Amino acid sequence: MLGGAGVVATSQPQADVTRRSRAEDKALVFAPNGPMLKAASLDQHEPVADMLWMRSVLIFGERWKVDPDPTWIAWLRGTVLAVTDLDPTWRSPYFYGGSLLRVLGDIDGSDAVFKRGAEALPDDGYFAFNYAMNMYLYHADPTGAAAWMERASTGKSAATWYASAAAALRRDGGDLEGAIRYLEEQRKAEKTDAERADTDYQLGRLYHDRLAKQFLPACEAYAAANHAPPPSAEAFFHWAGTATPTNPRGDAWIVGADGCIRSEAAEHERVRRLLKAERPYLQ
Repeated sequence: MLGGAGVVATSQPQADVTRRSRAEDKALVFAPNGPMLKAASLDQHEPVADMLWMRSVLIFGERWKVDPDPTWIAWLRGTVLAVTDLDPTWRSPYFYGGSLLRVLGDIDGSDAVFKRGAEALPDDGYFAFNYAMNMYLYHADPTGAAAWMERASTGKSAATWYASAAAALRRDGGDLEGAIRYLEEQRKAEKTDAERADTDYQLGRLYHDRLAKQFLPACEAYAAANHAPPPSAEAFFHWAGTATPTNPRGDAWIVGADGCIRSEAAEHERVRRLLKAERPYLQ
């Protein structure tokens, strides 16, 4: 009896591990299909959606950073989308599902979930915002991101800074004039002093960028004629025969390290961006 008890004591932990691994292997056998489940569940769409969502969260908790097999990530994407088929107005699967898939590196799946959320809940700007950020951060598409950010800014629950973010994305995409026009129209519709102040600040940055862009040919001409960049912004404007314009950013005009005239704050931002871009090569 003692010998048998010893054998059980030593073998049971391994049996538990084996039983658990086999249970996990079978966990992904059933791959939900939203339209088919919707038909099969008759009028019980929401309870089935609840069960699938709980299962999705449990699978994520069990396998994240543990299971390197990408099969379960594909299963999770299909299951989250099936939940949204069954209960399209339930916010949680869009909110958490899109974020979980992004954490797992399934950006296409995250895109699909956030885009569905934006279509199913158009007054909720959160989903269009996240889809825009995916486009900007992972697909390198600032123009497309700007369009979705503008859509996000129209939602009833949209954060006040979404409009400024949309303009910044337009600027990054090379559409400076489009960014200015968008914010000028947005300025007319704003209702609070805080909203107007933020938009005025962002417009000042864009107006500055437009002026600095206009200065560029003259800066190049100055350097070619004098074999050196201008010693100061004042010297540049005197040489150009124009009065020093008001800086829309509210600070001083300076000569940047590249010989171009721009706001002091804008030059500091430019240098920080360059240093950040060079950092990986310095390590």
